Amino acid sequence: MAVNPHTAVSPDDGTATATEGRPTSTALWFGPPDRSLFAMASVPPDGRASGAVVICQPLGVEGVCTRRTFSVLGQALAAAGILAIRFDYDGTGDSVGSDQDPDRVLAWLQSVRQAVELARCAGAPKVAVVGMRLGATFAASTFDAGRGQADEPPDAMVLWDPCISGRSYLRAQRALHRLRYEQDDHGDGSVEAPGVVFSAETAAALSRLDLGDIEGDLSRQILVLAREAQTHGSRALERFVSARRVERRVAHGQELLVDVKPDAAQVPEADIDAVTAWLSDALAGERVPVSLPRRDEAVVGRGIAGRVVERAASFGPHGLFGIVTESRDVGARSPSAGPTVVFLNAGVIDHAGPSRMWVDLGREWAVQGLRCVRCDLSGLGDSPARPNSPTDVTHPPEAIDDILELAAAISPDDPSDVVLVGLCSGGYHAIEGALALTARGVVAMNPVLTHKPAEVHADKETDSRRQAAAVRKRWVRALPAHDQLGALVDRMPGPVWWLLNRVAIERSPARAPRQLVDQGVRTFILSGEHEHWCMWRGESRTYRDLAATATFNHVVIPEIDHELFTRDAREVVSEIVTSEVLNAYVPGP
Repeated sequence: MAVNPHTAVSPDDGTATATEGRPTSTALWFGPPDRSLFAMASVPPDGRASGAVVICQPLGVEGVCTRRTFSVLGQALAAAGILAIRFDYDGTGDSVGSDQDPDRVLAWLQSVRQAVELARCAGAPKVAVVGMRLGATFAASTFDAGRGQADEPPDAMVLWDPCISGRSYLRAQRALHRLRYEQDDHGDGSVEAPGVVFSAETAAALSRLDLGDIEGDLSRQILVLAREAQTHGSRALERFVSARRVERRVAHGQELLVDVKPDAAQVPEADIDAVTAWLSDALAGERVPVSLPRRDEAVVGRGIAGRVVERAASFGPHGLFGIVTESRDVGARSPSAGPTVVFLNAGVIDHAGPSRMWVDLGREWAVQGLRCVRCDLSGLGDSPARPNSPTDVTHPPEAIDDILELAAAISPDDPSDVVLVGLCSGGYHAIEGALALTARGVVAMNPVLTHKPAEVHADKETDSRRQAAAVRKRWVRALPAHDQLGALVDRMPGPVWWLLNRVAIERSPARAPRQLVDQGVRTFILSGEHEHWCMWRGESRTYRDLAATATFNHVVIPEIDHELFTRDAREVVSEIVTSEVLNAYVPGP
């Protein structure tokens, strides 16, 4: 199944333009003006629909794994003549608020109600709700008659690999977090899962959600897609199914979608086709014009220059998607006096950043007057792939072109007047972009310069656009048993690496920081101990020389995880990076 490109909201007039014959994707905010929710809507090509589908996504790392799947589903539904709305719950993604605010579960269920109301206000004759994992639990709980709600139930509901109860979900996520990061609970009643932290209050409220206790029919038609071997909550699921008219099918490919790391997640195309066909039948009828009641921006806080406002934008000739965060009603300090901060994707994680870190940092820095833009590079998040290019590729050379196009669109008078911020592959791309632009600054967290680019995997020469990638020379890669030799070489001492960096590697990992400093780019690198070693092995003299300059700093925090999926790592990194950025780039009074 092909992924159709979308057209995002224009930075100039806030309108969406359709690609002829293809669905349009439109960004908007909805809900209470003081607590706006963010959504991406996939609209049929002719603007007419027989119904609308509200998509309830999972939380945490499961949400990252399933993002592409729901983007593909939204486009498939729109192509079938159904309006699809994918939204962020209150305090998650690009919506206003924090996951540590009180009454999270009530707010998340209310978010589902507001998204359904948005679909109805658009003029859709029928409305369905699709939820996966915890999103399915939210979808069902929202219309639970036993919760005392008088909401009109949706016309159809799809519960896709549902979490049978909040309690079992928390138990599994806690175990996964302990296994992956070897961390115990914090002792405050909170539950940490990969990519999300549930406060003690939120964990208690989640634990009270149980599909087996839900009352009422929920919907006129219900489809349950469950794993063939249901390991948790099978009795509660059977109780739920037997209590109402439900069609039950097997969910295929969930183990390769949500039980893996995000960069390994595979889109379950057969299930997407099946869900699209089922919903097309459930919502069949006359297609009528649909029009989304939309707001093109949201107030997300107050800063020294007035309100902090966010708006969606489309940048450059390929329509790269981004969210602009800036102060309005300028007072004592102008937000335009400093450079624009540009956040880049970390792996396949979208513009919200690891565990929503880019949202939190961008809003905090905008309060202090910095204009911030969090972006999706081509083929990632909500940005379309370039023609004839795949999606969710983390290190393509085209990413360097993306950054040049972003900088030209964001700062047209001086594209170099940007500070590029990234983690992991985003840290690498921030360095590459800063070298190409001679940017004002770069903030690279856990950058990996020693990755193996896609073209090298294909046994081709390293792309000429790359200036920072430390790739082993082709003759070295051609040696017999190169992979085994590589594992042995990695354990060699520093003096051996000094020689290898000059004989066997196309360019030393230390070369890029040296070039940045020589170009006058303010360079801040923050990493764990392993990432620090990968960059500076055999280059201690270069490191000492750079550390003596005024424009270079490399902070090492040995205990942080690479993806910053743990709360402790995010908190310490956020504090250090915020201090660096505000001290370096926020103008004085």
